[in-house]
Amino acid sequence: MKKTALAVLVVAGVASPALAGGLDRSGMGISALFQSGNYAEVGMTFAQPHVTGSIAGLSSGNMASSFFMPNMSVKMDITDRLSAMVQFEEAYGAAVDYTNADPLYPIPPFTASLSGTQTSVLGRYRITDNIAVHAGVRMVNMSGTVDFTGGLFPITYNSSSGVGFSAGASYEIPDIALRAAITYNSATSHNNTIVDPTGGLQTLATATGAYKMPQSINFDFQTGIAKGTLVMASVRWVDWTASTLNTQTALGSITHARDSFTYMAGVGHKFTDNFSAVAQVTYEPSNGLLASNLSPTDGKIGLSLAGVLDVTDNVTVTGGVNYTRLGDATTVTGSSFTGNYGLGGLFKVGIHF
Repeated sequence: MKKTALAVLVVAGVASPALAGGLDRSGMGISALFQSGNYAEVGMTFAQPHVTGSIAGLSSGNMASSFFMPNMSVKMDITDRLSAMVQFEEAYGAAVDYTNADPLYPIPPFTASLSGTQTSVLGRYRITDNIAVHAGVRMVNMSGTVDFTGGLFPITYNSSSGVGFSAGASYEIPDIALRAAITYNSATSHNNTIVDPTGGLQTLATATGAYKMPQSINFDFQTGIAKGTLVMASVRWVDWTASTLNTQTALGSITHARDSFTYMAGVGHKFTDNFSAVAQVTYEPSNGLLASNLSPTDGKIGLSLAGVLDVTDNVTVTGGVNYTRLGDATTVTGSSFTGNYGLGGLFKVGIHF
């Protein structure tokens, strides 16, 4: 089951990470680095959040836009103990749309988007058959837009690149598919230049000013518990309270009242020689604090179901769906956001070569 089980782990909540704390999207998983032999994968995640609130009978409309997230990884063995991986993903993001709000809703109609793509180059060295270390560099590119003019004169935040590093270690017992891995990701520094096509009517600033995308730690665990059955769990911490991004507009700064802790537990089972399935639960606790109008939810719990098909000995196809219940929240302007949720899906192709 080893090859298929490892492929299953890439599902990791399907679109649930995309609805996680702060601006987190991909969760920065590195499971492809642990694949046997030379391996490449390409995938697409889709998320469709439904987030509405109201105050005094006035509705915000659905203020969370749908989005796609592409990802790609290539891992190669250099020697029998040394391997390397290049990975591309959308690590951070946001998509806000208040243009469907009722006319007197206390937030002006606007749209905003933020994208943080990440390219990583990681190496892994097996010290023994059970113990390995991994490390590498990451480049994060942050960019975005804010539009108060219905598409006529959007403010552009030009791309700002920041370089960080990742480092970690793992312990494995291959005979029972056991693996425990921990990875630290450093913060990256950014300062986006701003272009206001109205010549300063929307903002007088020419840059956001310096800010950081936060450091994080991922811990992942898996083990076989019976023939053809694997259990898995993970914890991700992100230091969001250390990250403040000033939009230099009427929206003010994007701040975070707390760090985020995201927990996942799941089980995978091999039903036939070619097909496995996985079920996973993802949980993020609420904090009970007033929420930002840019992210008016508090905590989440989600369920993901996925299937993994070995099309050939070398080609694996993964497809999955996710439902996430987003926690109720009251915003700083008094709006109540309740009963919200997100839907998602994933499709991925993996090739051993």
